[in-house]
Amino acid sequence: MSVMHESPKIPTEKEPAYEFYNQHGKEYADLQREFYSDVPDSGRRFFREALQEGIEHKIIADIGCGAGDDAVAYKQMGAKQVIGIEPSLQMLEEARKTVGTSGVEVDLVAGAWEHLPLASESVDAVTARYSFHVIQNLDRAYEEVARVLKKNGLFLIAAPHPKHDEKVIEAQNLKKGDRMRVPIFNGKFTVEIPPHTMEEYLSETNKKYFDVDDLVEYSMHEDPTETDPTGLLLKFRRK
Repeated sequence: MSVMHESPKIPTEKEPAYEFYNQHGKEYADLQREFYSDVPDSGRRFFREALQEGIEHKIIADIGCGAGDDAVAYKQMGAKQVIGIEPSLQMLEEARKTVGTSGVEVDLVAGAWEHLPLASESVDAVTARYSFHVIQNLDRAYEEVARVLKKNGLFLIAAPHPKHDEKVIEAQNLKKGDRMRVPIFNGKFTVEIPPHTMEEYLSETNKKYFDVDDLVEYSMHEDPTETDPTGLLLKFRRK
């Protein structure tokens, strides 16, 4: 069975986050690498520990793969196959450069959460490190991930914590349906993303398709002075 559709759908949604990465893909990739060069990354560690067992048998789809660093790392860990899927064509070009100099083979394809260019029940794991929360309709994405995952397959998510979103909503005096304006990398960029509640992450649609293996609350930037969690790590397993 072919893993990828022969004619993947190029994303046409005017998602503000997608537009941001189209405009600032290379700068974002460079800043992210610089930022995490001296900051621990619990999210990445969580993902790699979850994937490690039996990784040589796993087909992994990294959705919102960005510049491809994580996709390359999964292949270097020994994954059977890694597919990087990215809605931003600019970021996809950055991922091609990363893969091209990595010495490993990673399949790269354009696609978005709403229309994953993957065959049904074709992958063993789907990863989403700070790419899932940028869309408004999490339930639609849950349905797509459930479609492409094999039974007992893993869905790993790293996202801003809903408590953090609540603080931003209050500070920016947002109304229902408004997007948050979130500065990143010490204010060098601002991204517009929808806030999400814990009820959205653990929705009835989610419960229909997935069991929760793990839920971790943590500080995204490993700041010991933060009293409330700013990051959320989720490990779901396909029923």
